[in-house]
Amino acid sequence: MNMKTDRVTLTLCYGGIFALYYLITLMVASFPNVATLRSSGLLVPVIRLFEFAVLYPLYRFYCSRRDDIPLGTLRLRITLLFLAGLALLMVLGSWLQQPEVWLEQQAQQSRTTVLVMLFSAVILAPVFEEILFRGFLLQGFLLWAPKSPLACATLTSILFAAMHTQYVHIQTLALLTLFSLLLCYARLTSRGLKLPIFLHMINNTLALLPALYSAVLSGNS
Repeated sequence: MNMKTDRVTLTLCYGGIFALYYLITLMVASFPNVATLRSSGLLVPVIRLFEFAVLYPLYRFYCSRRDDIPLGTLRLRITLLFLAGLALLMVLGSWLQQPEVWLEQQAQQSRTTVLVMLFSAVILAPVFEEILFRGFLLQGFLLWAPKSPLACATLTSILFAAMHTQYVHIQTLALLTLFSLLLCYARLTSRGLKLPIFLHMINNTLALLPALYSAVLSGNS
């Protein structure tokens, strides 16, 4: 197989995986009890569970045959530098971000629902979203433009922000794009997915702490 054919095949593979990710959302949205899941705050965790259950095994299968999207390793100096970058981005977000209805709704859920949401957002979502966006999608763009990593990272980040349809404010979408650019740079610098997964976990934990705090104070189980 020549290089061009190999690139086309891999691109079709990555595109198919991205389409599968989108189809999972549509499938769960067609469940007969979707209204109950939405009102109870469990719709997003259920979607994330299905996405993780499909995308993680696909990634493991891919890694058994190719080594171009490795997990990599966490190195202390690089990790600390990117944590500092994440902290700066969070400070910027505290100035710019507008209240999001979806996040406010999470704070009104029961303690159990918030804990389920926290598990799905902190453990499941960072793993499969990094596999999908900073793994397959970014790699697909890099196949065709290896000398333009910034352009590849920007395209990846725009798609990343656009897929977070629970957010409505342009400031939030802009911050998500910047966050994704940071994660793309982390993947390229560390040459693996462990660092962006770790940063994503930290970000989501801090983002959902207010909802957990409110749920604990309310005493609802």
